[in-house]
Amino acid sequence: MYRRMTLCLAAAVAFTTPAFAQDDNPGKVCREAARLFDEDDIEGAIEEARWCLEALEQLQQQAAGQLFPDEINGFVGNELQSQSTMGMRIMEREYVQGNQLINVTYTGGGAAAGGLAAIARMGMNMGGTGKKMRIQRRTVIDMSDAQQVEFSVSMKSGGMLNITSSNVDHDTVLAFVKDFPIAELDDASQ
Repeated sequence: MYRRMTLCLAAAVAFTTPAFAQDDNPGKVCREAARLFDEDDIEGAIEEARWCLEALEQLQQQAAGQLFPDEINGFVGNELQSQSTMGMRIMEREYVQGNQLINVTYTGGGAAAGGLAAIARMGMNMGGTGKKMRIQRRTVIDMSDAQQVEFSVSMKSGGMLNITSSNVDHDTVLAFVKDFPIAELDDASQ
């Protein structure tokens, strides 16, 4: 059974177009993990499997990062910032129009991100401040106050998307949220 699972994983990633150096090719690394397992080198297989998972997560992160548009409603995106730690993925991009700035932050992946999202949802359901609405079939909480416009999106994948601004009016940020590809980002993150 294990051999069948490792072979299926290796076959699945063999058809993935890698964006890594030759040594970091997910298909190659995953096949190597399966080969080591078949040779009863469990320790070596585990190490290669970790690299396999890392490479696959990087591919997933790159695909999700491509869903941060370069321009929304006249706001142009700066360079996408992306980092991973302990299986949790954080992607952030600032959108600028003149001197106005809207910040978009996605946090997802891993048990830690799922836990943070669950805590946030629990707070929202327990009467937390903010107005609930539905945008692109996702729950969005408007947590704006006098100093900052803030929308928090609860993703089906378990992640959270926050869209904030301290110098753009509420209606403009809300229009930005409605036009951001929330559903596509969420689907790519599952």
